[in-house]
Amino acid sequence: MKRWKTVSKGIMFQNDLSRRTVLRRGAILSTTLGLGVVTMTGQTAAMNKAELIEAMASESGLSKADAKRVLDAFTHATTRALAKGESAVLVGFGSFSISKRSARTGRNPKSRNGSVNDSPVAFDACPDFAAALDLNPGKGDEASAKCRDADVVIDAEYIASEAGRNSRLSEDDAKRALEAFINATTKALKKGDRLSLGGKEDENEGFGTFSISKRSARTGRNPQTGKEIQIAAKNVVKFKAGAELSKAVN
Repeated sequence: MKRWKTVSKGIMFQNDLSRRTVLRRGAILSTTLGLGVVTMTGQTAAMNKAELIEAMASESGLSKADAKRVLDAFTHATTRALAKGESAVLVGFGSFSISKRSARTGRNPKSRNGSVNDSPVAFDACPDFAAALDLNPGKGDEASAKCRDADVVIDAEYIASEAGRNSRLSEDDAKRALEAFINATTKALKKGDRLSLGGKEDENEGFGTFSISKRSARTGRNPQTGKEIQIAAKNVVKFKAGAELSKAVN
């Protein structure tokens, strides 16, 4: 009887492994076998907000508290701008704007019958970030323009002003933290991981999630001539707004 209890505890322990741990182990195994980072369940692992803050602190030499202040200042500033209908850009990373996609009824992934109102936020990777990911921005001067001409420009000076109000965070500290954020994001996406700035329990909460998405080749039209053109397949950075951000911009 005691032996049965021991085995039962072992089974319970295995069942208690977090979904994230299983995904991480699957990603490691897949990489070892040369199969990429897609797990046996067809899903990818995700770096969460706590891990991102730890990576930022480690690379920048700042405390986790200061790294968190910088990250929160960036997401809060972006959310405020979008809520006003303005665009925002994190210099060297990407621009955020309200998508002009028409409102429509979508389906809640947590419910078979429930529906949600889809109100996405558009993200365009700045050329420097796209180059670091070995991506073709695909929009040439348009991508550069969005990263120059956004309504709200977020850089080290802006972050130091926002995050440093209740701390001694300097502009140099903010710069190191932002560079660490971009580097950590680049590494995660290049591995095929998602980067979640969501809630502790649910990555669909909070600010949102970044991932790499492949766009299939398609036929488009030259806006100047109206002639059909072939648009090659390419990888792009996909941003999925979290529940809090979606609520703020609605």
